[in-house]
Amino acid sequence: LTGQVIKKMMEVILEVENQLLQVLLESVPEGDEREALKQRMEDRNAADTRKREEASLVNGPQLSAEGEGIVSNQDQVDDLLDELGF
Repeated sequence: LTGQVIKKMMEVILEVENQLLQVLLESVPEGDEREALKQRMEDRNAADTRKREEASLVNGPQLSAEGEGIVSNQDQVDDLLDELGF
């Protein structure tokens, strides 16, 4: 769950940052600075797209399904919670 919350917050932060860069781009006069800023925005958007495609944060750490005390499906989780009285 923590990974999901972090991912969502990063998406919000990146969207706000992109909007602020767009406002900055609109206020910069024509010229080299504007082109440099535009290129930076395009590069950042490409990097953001790659990051969004990586879903590793949502899944959390990967544990081996083999071994004692490792639960690998919902039925095992339900049994464990029943044993604990939940």
